[in-house]
Amino acid sequence: MFEAPIDLSDLPNFQEPRRRREERIAFLGRCSTKDQQDPGSSLAGQVADACTLLEEGQSIAAYFFDVESGMLGLDDRGEVSDADYERLEIPVPRAGGVNDLLEAVERGEFTRVICERISRAARNMLTSLMVEDHLKRRGITLECANEPRGGMESGRLQARRTAQVHAEVARHEMVEMSMRGQRQHAANGYRHGYPCYGYIAVEDPDAAPTANRFGAGRPKCRLALHPDGRRADTVREVFRLRRDERLGDADIAAELRRDPGRYPQDPGRRPWRGVRVAAMLAQPKYTGFMVYNRRATSSGQGRWNPISEWVWSREPAHPAIVTPQYWAETQKVTAQMRRPQTLSMARVIAVARERDVPVRRVRGSDTHTLYEIAGHQVVVPRGDLPSALATELLNLVESL
Repeated sequence: MFEAPIDLSDLPNFQEPRRRREERIAFLGRCSTKDQQDPGSSLAGQVADACTLLEEGQSIAAYFFDVESGMLGLDDRGEVSDADYERLEIPVPRAGGVNDLLEAVERGEFTRVICERISRAARNMLTSLMVEDHLKRRGITLECANEPRGGMESGRLQARRTAQVHAEVARHEMVEMSMRGQRQHAANGYRHGYPCYGYIAVEDPDAAPTANRFGAGRPKCRLALHPDGRRADTVREVFRLRRDERLGDADIAAELRRDPGRYPQDPGRRPWRGVRVAAMLAQPKYTGFMVYNRRATSSGQGRWNPISEWVWSREPAHPAIVTPQYWAETQKVTAQMRRPQTLSMARVIAVARERDVPVRRVRGSDTHTLYEIAGHQVVVPRGDLPSALATELLNLVESL
């Protein structure tokens, strides 16, 4: 079928069909850290299923797998140490993870890659497509044991893309369930994140530990006041200086640096700085409530969530350093201090004259005016100046 009607083997460019080159086959697998199954049995089962793709006499040359969440992108895979893998005692010799496989394929070490199903590459559809594309551009098709064999490529592709959509949906379902668990964790008053200044983490002996595949279960902790009482006093002083004295972040940090014996820093940290003060003043855990979801760390590149989206514990979960009312009043003062301030050009000119800095109006239009300040020409809009421009002009005047 589809052969030439006459014998063309004597033509110059005729070649015998190429013999199939010797294959070096790699296995790709993954077991999620959140799977409720043993990684050893899971990966061994994946290998057994993938081997159904092999022909008689063929064998797998190397095994590449990760015990990590399939939600991670390629850049974030491979964070588990070799020591952790040794503790897992997986009965499959590991040559590396998915990134190691892609590098080996780049070097031409393998001619074929097999796996149990496409979600073992990643649950994130974009990541699994990237793995497929990397292999395809090097002439290798990622073969999955649970997909139809033979027939037309369109049928296999339909099964593959359907499986990837299902994996992506399952990924979002797991994120939603994980978020639900984190919200309940916070609502019950258990610690989220590193203890903020003034507190330490203490285990709750009555709470069951969180499961952890790489060792003992992680205990659930609550916050308790730091045994050094000066730290709680430092927090109260920082809030007082902001709410009552209306000092800025840098000014408060300067006050703390003047008396390090009274306002101690954490060991190994730099002296008090404004950025640390700003973080303390914004920390709602000082009210005695546990608070979660202040920042969109996983999907929002660290952006701050609106206060209305924060998750608060149902009741006070640890000793308070300031009252909720005091904390809220401090946030209002901070917002007022950071609100953009307007300034008129007349005020800038007055400051310049106080410092004997010459200022001359050159020309103007309906919307802007050109001034010369000690030889520097600046164009400013009519009316009140934007905060950033006003600050820049005052800094210029003060530097002359």
